[in-house]
Amino acid sequence: MKKNTISYGKENDLNLKAFIGLSRTTQGLHRRAGAIFNQGGLTSAQFAVLEALYHKGDLTISEIIASILSTSGNMTVVINNLEKDAMIERQPNPNDKRSCIIAITDKGREKIEEIFPRHVEDLAESFTGLYEEEKEMLLHLLKKIKTRSELV
Repeated sequence: MKKNTISYGKENDLNLKAFIGLSRTTQGLHRRAGAIFNQGGLTSAQFAVLEALYHKGDLTISEIIASILSTSGNMTVVINNLEKDAMIERQPNPNDKRSCIIAITDKGREKIEEIFPRHVEDLAESFTGLYEEEKEMLLHLLKKIKTRSELV
């Protein structure tokens, strides 16, 4: 079977390959992390919420969504399930009666402290092939890529 060799021009072909490479790498990292979160009894979204609250303190749902780069689509379900499991609690927002403040509980703090170190170890293993300077260069290069939100 003949391989399809359609070209869209050198620059466009490189852009496509870079996009595919970034996507595959990101998906692989998410799969690895998701397995760790699942072993700890959390979904990726639940872990992301607990991690944001653990490191940033109490937040509104809007702030959580912005912090974890998520959409509001299933956030209500995620928040409700974490609350049902007593890992977070809702408090009235004194600055806006239409929203509430989400706070991590001791149980939620214990859960994130159980899982987060394994996540950090896995990231260390994932990035073990890169020197510190290469990681800094990668961050620099990623910041140079314009995303849709910056173009609109």
